[in-house]
Amino acid sequence: MYVSTNNRGRVITDELEIKGGADLAELFTVVTPAESVAVPGTLVSIAADGSGNLVPSTTAYDTRVAGVVSGANGVMPGLTLRQEGSTADGDVPVALNGRVYVWANASYGAIAPGDLLTTSDHPGHAMRATDRERAHGTTVGKAMTALDEGIGLVLVLVNLQ
Repeated sequence: MYVSTNNRGRVITDELEIKGGADLAELFTVVTPAESVAVPGTLVSIAADGSGNLVPSTTAYDTRVAGVVSGANGVMPGLTLRQEGSTADGDVPVALNGRVYVWANASYGAIAPGDLLTTSDHPGHAMRATDRERAHGTTVGKAMTALDEGIGLVLVLVNLQ
């Protein structure tokens, strides 16, 4: 095993196994409507105001989709990135890759494993992407679990496209 460090905090190793989580997250500022918070599992999009912040998604097939607030259903981030004191910092871990649970709404169509998921008109919730032309650039990833009806958590393999 090879591990080295320097006095700036850099660690170099041949292999690193992370056993505490399942996604790669980055900390963002997530702006929500008054008296609400971005709970784990919330699907978020890039704010239209150019601030670099994120907001809960509110529009179906939103090309500004950015990721999912990590931590829903007990699945925490495995690796969290940030640069304190810069625009690349915030207080909400948003999964950009990996496995995470997302709030979904099956009233737009039942969700099955393998379905592409996109933003919906239901704030912060995903739905099955049924329109392949509109799905390009608006999907957050692929469903790994099913949701036959109603609202619930769906495990998604985050892969923004």
